[in-house]
Amino acid sequence: MAEEDLDRLRARNTAAKEQVDGLLDTFRRQTEALREAQEAASRASASLTSKDGLVRASVDSSGALSALDFAPSAFDRSTPEALARTVLELARQGAAQVRQQVSDLMTPVSGGLPDFGDLFDDAPSLRGLMADIPVPAAAAAPEPPADDDDENPDSWLRRR
Repeated sequence: MAEEDLDRLRARNTAAKEQVDGLLDTFRRQTEALREAQEAASRASASLTSKDGLVRASVDSSGALSALDFAPSAFDRSTPEALARTVLELARQGAAQVRQQVSDLMTPVSGGLPDFGDLFDDAPSLRGLMADIPVPAAAAAPEPPADDDDENPDSWLRRR
């Protein structure tokens, strides 16, 4: 009887070792994939041009405005308020594009990770310990004052 118990124990030990070895291999592959995804995410960016072609904005991997260009005729063809709204909208759209790029890069490497409860009987689950990081909603662009004074280009300064 003792020999049978020892053989069962050895078989269970071998199976557990193979399972842990497989998990370590999976962990190494996922760690490498995560590193590559993080590197790619650090290079994510977006460049957008307004429909009227007057404003071009670029956003970096953090979602921050990294470049802003105005067409030479922008100040002749538009108002400061309209240009400001355009800049804000392009920056928001660019940040949303970058968030989507990063999400697309990270989703494949963050899904399918095993939980302790999946691996070991009676082990506690770690799911739910970390809350999802909320993505802030873009704030609405301020509306221009109803009484625009297009005759006086400095009028927008007095209203602020």
